[in-house]
Amino acid sequence: MYPKKNIVIWLKSSQKETFASSYYKSAAYNQLARMLATRHALFFAYDASSYRGNDIFAPAYEYANGAISPTPTQITANTIYNLGNIPQENFKTLHARITNTPVFKKFCASKWDMYHYMPEFFPITIFVTTEAEFRSAVKHIPTERVVFKPNKGTNGVGVHILEKNELYLNDEMRMDIAKGALVQEFIDTKNGIPSICESYHDVKIVTINGIIVLTHVRIPEPGSLIASYQRGATIRELSTHTLPQEILSLYTTVHKKITARFPNPMYSMDIGIGSSSRKKSGLPTRPLLFEMNGHTTFPWDEFECRDLFIENLVAHIENV
Repeated sequence: MYPKKNIVIWLKSSQKETFASSYYKSAAYNQLARMLATRHALFFAYDASSYRGNDIFAPAYEYANGAISPTPTQITANTIYNLGNIPQENFKTLHARITNTPVFKKFCASKWDMYHYMPEFFPITIFVTTEAEFRSAVKHIPTERVVFKPNKGTNGVGVHILEKNELYLNDEMRMDIAKGALVQEFIDTKNGIPSICESYHDVKIVTINGIIVLTHVRIPEPGSLIASYQRGATIRELSTHTLPQEILSLYTTVHKKITARFPNPMYSMDIGIGSSSRKKSGLPTRPLLFEMNGHTTFPWDEFECRDLFIENLVAHIENV
């Protein structure tokens, strides 16, 4: 039995609906809250402004009997679950432990930092800050298509798949370049993964407590090459034992590299297999990382892994 703690789930105001019954993953989020609240005092806080220093949050909101209500006093946290990814730097606690740490979150927020640390696991990637650098980078990418990504971004926002002979830059892309963007080799995943899918894809693997707790495949909607739920992709849960050995081998190797620098991280990997485009370019054909995230997607309500995911997430929060 763990000693009772004040646990604060730290969110952005825009994420308040996450624990509402109407949210599309409400079963998993509320299962987490219920389990934590049976063993600890559970509170919610919103935005960076709620942190007053020295582990203190005000205003804070208490979770009890399925309801979230304002507390009349400030709350001193023992543990902070940084679910909202705030803030990313210049943040210090007095005694409270935080998961994931702002340092790890900041690392994962930069796709270039991840590539720079372990380029052997990613498609060929070039960092650009000007339009001239963008056009030069495209010439050095061996595939017929190139991927354009903001260096910092989520949910597929700002991602474009471009034909080399039809290059364009809109105003949004120019703004992303000014802040730092990536030009990347296109991994043509159209041949799918044996026994899993027969089309474009990416596979997400979530790690908590050093084990895989969630795996699913995302398949773009017809006519799209971007496997993002926010952009219409379908999602299907996978069992870890159905993953090809080459994907599991990549996962194991990357995990060792990450934990060598960031002990006991909680994170996800997005992986794809694209043999045809690499064969044409004379490059090795093997699974590659599309990106990593220093936060974890939660399981859909019907996912069989939900109990495993929540049990490990609770243990991770308790042991951070």
